Amino acid sequence: MSGATGQRPAPQMMELTDRQEIARGVYSVRLIPDRPMPRAVPGTFLDLLPGGLHVLRRPLSIADADEEGYTLIFRVVGRGTDELSRVPLGARMDVLGPLGHGFALDSVQSGQRALLVGGGVGIPPLYLLGRRLVERGVQVQFRLGFRGRNDIFWADEFSQLGEVLISTDDGSVGTRGTVAQIAETDAARRFIPDIVQACGPIPMLKWVKSALAPTVRTQLSLEERMACAVGACYACVIGDAGDPDHQFRVCYDGPVFEAEEVVL
Repeated sequence: MSGATGQRPAPQMMELTDRQEIARGVYSVRLIPDRPMPRAVPGTFLDLLPGGLHVLRRPLSIADADEEGYTLIFRVVGRGTDELSRVPLGARMDVLGPLGHGFALDSVQSGQRALLVGGGVGIPPLYLLGRRLVERGVQVQFRLGFRGRNDIFWADEFSQLGEVLISTDDGSVGTRGTVAQIAETDAARRFIPDIVQACGPIPMLKWVKSALAPTVRTQLSLEERMACAVGACYACVIGDAGDPDHQFRVCYDGPVFEAEEVVL
């Protein structure tokens, strides 16, 4: 497991100060907490209670963070995220976090190279990760997979941090196919990483683990569906590669793991 946030903070109220639709059905929101918060570790998440009749919170990874607050990016996929996309500006939301174990930053040094691989809604946490790595003098390359042209977000923001290679399912932008097809391009072959850090759907992570992890340290951020987000309900478990009788709780032990730790 990777970088931890430390003690788990108590819930607090945060103000929604900005919301934008940045791609088809994809929104960014800005949340400002009532009190100072610890510096967010890339790969950690916030657990939001949108309001209304929903009992369960909605865990969302942190796309960016500064001294004032957090930026989150999410796709509308159900009632909870649809409700979140409609919360009025100025509303105050009950939020728990930052939670979880994030990506390790101290394992890669200035002058080294980090390959950041993301797919779909697994892409947002790679922005904060890339920014923090660049601050440390690390060269980054992003390989990002989207469904199509209308689903692409923050391409310019990512490009300010490093080289961005995009794949789309329909070939409307970049390489046709998935991030696996990007690996066959000349730009990808030229970039030899010292670490690989990835977040996305399980099929993508399986490819990353099989194709890249055998030769370079690889960290995976899992997108399991979470309920309690604090490790109490065991609804988001993943197999432990070192112990067939043990399972990790993604929300509590992760969501970031070393590739060799988990069974996908």
